[in-house]
Amino acid sequence: MHKFPILLILLALAGALPANAAHANTDAPRGMAFDVYIRLEHGMTEGELVLRAGRPDHQSFDNPRDGVKTFYYYPTQANPHLTTVTLRSGRIANIERIRRAP
Repeated sequence: MHKFPILLILLALAGALPANAAHANTDAPRGMAFDVYIRLEHGMTEGELVLRAGRPDHQSFDNPRDGVKTFYYYPTQANPHLTTVTLRSGRIANIERIRRAP
């Protein structure tokens, strides 16, 4: 089991680190193109997701003990959708895509 990410989360919760210090990302949002989105499938591994869609714009560890984390691909000018992919034990469990309000 990887203890380092859990330690960062515990430090963030204790106030010793800013909440986003564990996964700070200063790059501009890359979003997710529609042709990538339609090729994602439930049960696909995290590695396959990252290979197809690239690194997420943000990720959160919702329940590290059960291996639940969420990847966020933010809206861009070219792709005005927020795409949220939830992984459970390293496999895609849920995919959501919401259009950004104009």
